[in-house]
Amino acid sequence: MRPATWDLVRRRVYLWTLTLTAIAAGLAGALAGAEQAWSVVAGAAIGLLNLASLARAVVRLVAEVQADPQRGPGGGGGAGLALVRWPVAALATVAVLWYMPGRPEGLAAGVLAALAAFCLAALQSRADLSSDDPEPDA
Repeated sequence: MRPATWDLVRRRVYLWTLTLTAIAAGLAGALAGAEQAWSVVAGAAIGLLNLASLARAVVRLVAEVQADPQRGPGGGGGAGLALVRWPVAALATVAVLWYMPGRPEGLAAGVLAALAAFCLAALQSRADLSSDDPEPDA
């Protein structure tokens, strides 16, 4: 994947996450109060950081394999991030629920908003992403 393509997809992910989070937080604030709205925002931030780190690792892996298909994925730089990503997300979730007057359903709605944003950005970017596929040898 070309860096310009990844930058475009990443910008779309951020914009979709911001849009869906604003809508979800507005609805949660109107229906359940400010605490629920802040829970949605915190959940979206946790979901966005988690999914963005996963996407960055996948892009790096694909780039390594495309650079040298015979050798395959090499260094263990992504392994360290993969080992840290889940505990950091879990600690962030605990911190939000323990120190904030957050509610679990708002947190889950925020994570789902981030996941939906990634899906919508991928659907919007599918033509850009598929143009990176190498041409098959005839």
